[in-house]
Amino acid sequence: MSENVAERPPLPALTRALVGPPGKVLLPLVAVAGLIVLNHTSVPGGGSFTLLLAGLALAVVTVVVWVARFAVGLLRSDGRPGLRRHWARWTAAPVMGVIVTALVLTGAPFSARFALSESGLEQFARTVAADTKTVRREDQWVGLFPLTSIERVPGGARFLVSDTGLFDRYGFAWSPGGAPPEESHTGYTHLEGPWYLWESRF
Repeated sequence: MSENVAERPPLPALTRALVGPPGKVLLPLVAVAGLIVLNHTSVPGGGSFTLLLAGLALAVVTVVVWVARFAVGLLRSDGRPGLRRHWARWTAAPVMGVIVTALVLTGAPFSARFALSESGLEQFARTVAADTKTVRREDQWVGLFPLTSIERVPGGARFLVSDTGLFDRYGFAWSPGGAPPEESHTGYTHLEGPWYLWESRF
C-alpha cells in the first residue's frame, strides 16, 4: 500500500528554514536585542544612541523573521503540529518582548542599577566633596556606572555617566543641602534623598 502512495515532494529550502520553531539563532538574537534596550534605559538620559539603533534594528529583524516563520507554520498543514509540539520555543520570543517592554515602561532598569550602585556612589561623592585639592579626577567606574566629568560643587559633588544622551549629557549630583546652584547650561531633577539627576545641556 505504501508503494502506491505518491511521495510528498520535498519542501523548498526557504520553506524548510521557515517552518521550524525558533531555535539556536533567533532566540539568542531576541535576548541580545532586549539586553541592549534594557541597558540603554538603565542609565540617566539613555545610553549610546548608536547602540540603541542597532538593538532596535535587531529587534525589528527578529520580529519579521518570527512572524514569517509562524505564518508559514500556521498556514501549512505539515507545520501546525510543530506549533503545538514546540509551543514553548514559539512563545519564548513574545514573552521576552513583553517582559522587556514592561520593565522599560516602569523604569525598572534604571531603578535597579541605581539602587545597586547607590552605596558606592554616595561614598565616592563624599570623597569628592571633601577633597579640596584635586582639580580633576580620572574617569572611573563606581558601582555599575562609568563616570566622567567628576567635580565638586558647593555642598556636594556631581559626575556625568559616560556615553549618555544624544546631544545633552546626563549624570548625578549628590547635594545633601538641596539642589545645587543652577547654571546656564545645566539642569537638576530630584531623584531621591540627596540625589539629583544632572543634565549638562549642549
